[in-house]
Amino acid sequence: MRSKMSDIIDIATSKSMTYQQKLFSLANAAERLVDPQEILGYTETEMMYIENEMICDLNEGYAPYRPRYIVPDYYVLIEKGCEFLDLRPPVDLDELLDSLLILYRHVPSITSFPVYIGDLDKLMEPFIIDLEKDYIKIKRFLNHVDKSIPDSFCHADIGPEQTRAGELILKAIIELQNPTPNMTIRYDKDITPRDFALKAAEACLRVSKPSFSNDKKYCKDVGEHRLVSCYNALPHGGGAYTLPRLRLGTIVKGIKSLDELLNDKLPKVTKAMATMIDKRIRFIVEESNFFQTSFLVKEGYLKRENFSAMFGMVGLANAVNYILELEGLDEKYGTSKRGDEIGHLIMRVIEDIANSHEGVYCERTNDRYLLHAQVGASSSEEDLCNNPAHRVIVGEEPILPLHIKQAAPFHEYFKSGTGDLFALDQTYLGKLDAVLDIIDGAFASGARYITTYLHNTDLIRVTGYLVKKSEAKKAGEGQAVLRDTDIFGYGTNKNAHVFERRLRKDGE
Repeated sequence: MRSKMSDIIDIATSKSMTYQQKLFSLANAAERLVDPQEILGYTETEMMYIENEMICDLNEGYAPYRPRYIVPDYYVLIEKGCEFLDLRPPVDLDELLDSLLILYRHVPSITSFPVYIGDLDKLMEPFIIDLEKDYIKIKRFLNHVDKSIPDSFCHADIGPEQTRAGELILKAIIELQNPTPNMTIRYDKDITPRDFALKAAEACLRVSKPSFSNDKKYCKDVGEHRLVSCYNALPHGGGAYTLPRLRLGTIVKGIKSLDELLNDKLPKVTKAMATMIDKRIRFIVEESNFFQTSFLVKEGYLKRENFSAMFGMVGLANAVNYILELEGLDEKYGTSKRGDEIGHLIMRVIEDIANSHEGVYCERTNDRYLLHAQVGASSSEEDLCNNPAHRVIVGEEPILPLHIKQAAPFHEYFKSGTGDLFALDQTYLGKLDAVLDIIDGAFASGARYITTYLHNTDLIRVTGYLVKKSEAKKAGEGQAVLRDTDIFGYGTNKNAHVFERRLRKDGE
């Protein structure tokens, strides 16, 4: 939505924002002061869908001057250094970690913080000499990232191979218990040794990271990719220009039948979002001069040809439940066979439109935009009726085996990312093999991304990012907190009760 001048005063006088949060919020408000019809060429119809909130642009702004998500090839730093920052190729672990921290300061994104900080294990591994001393350096580095990049959308990858650095990283994140960086292990049971995967599973239980991605599936669908931000699978050395989302729970309001949704309202809104994406990308590539001026492009960290765009959606459960009620069925999405049928019908309409629309400046993904299961937000009252992605509403989850069986087929649509989360009880710390078996079973069923965590921990995964429940509580009380994701986490929990997911024990 467009900003008002009063938004600027509200931000400037806020008691619940830090200086840095005010700075970034004021910049975002400025981006949304301009007229998107004048700057981007939005039509009256496209504006109508923004104003009635069927399409949400996640407050990206209407003069986008950088891509939303940037995925640098940090191996360039090791091979060539960085001329712009006067950094030579590192010769030891100290120089590597120092140079990375300097470089991160200059990697932009929609949050103004880097959403991807590299394959940390592989970047560090050539420089590992003394495990005891290097562990101290790695732990200090990770703590520096948490305090200097106070945004849990910042993401690191490890795996699929086992490395000494990877093991040190897993040990450090358990000890630190920091929300940042978010982390994924790119898991392939044919490559990842089981003992390394078990260590990752233990860390995931204790500190909600690393999550497990189905590396085979993502390599097949996206090619050379990295997991960034929440759980976004994006081309390495590139990224995503933009991520708007369809609010399905809003779109469905007022319709009289499933046929009306599938053949009239949903196609109209979905096609409008596709053309809005076109216009945003053209401005970034042709008008903003990002790719003409960024040292990241000039020195090979990024290539414009490696960028795509993300076609997001939320609220599938809400839309399905609305249709089930129209059809006179006392059933709920997640435990209803008819509900799953309706869900897939809705997703196929969106998928067909996204796959048939010829995108702009997206050569890397065959000129197509990638479907993304967006995690949800709390930017509007409409988010109260739009559950994250395609997930089952909290409180309505089936038992674990049936939940996986229900969710996995929906993962197939989302080449740029989706995931499901399962809260386990404390006894699973003594059953790590069972945790890994659950993940293996989910991936064998077609799932892309799985997170488990202990139900009683302070540090948990909200949707695709991590917060401490204690910090989210402070945000809800109006106190200033370090990370804006604590604020988002409070809002998302208020809307979707994500802190209260079904507790899984004894296979339930």
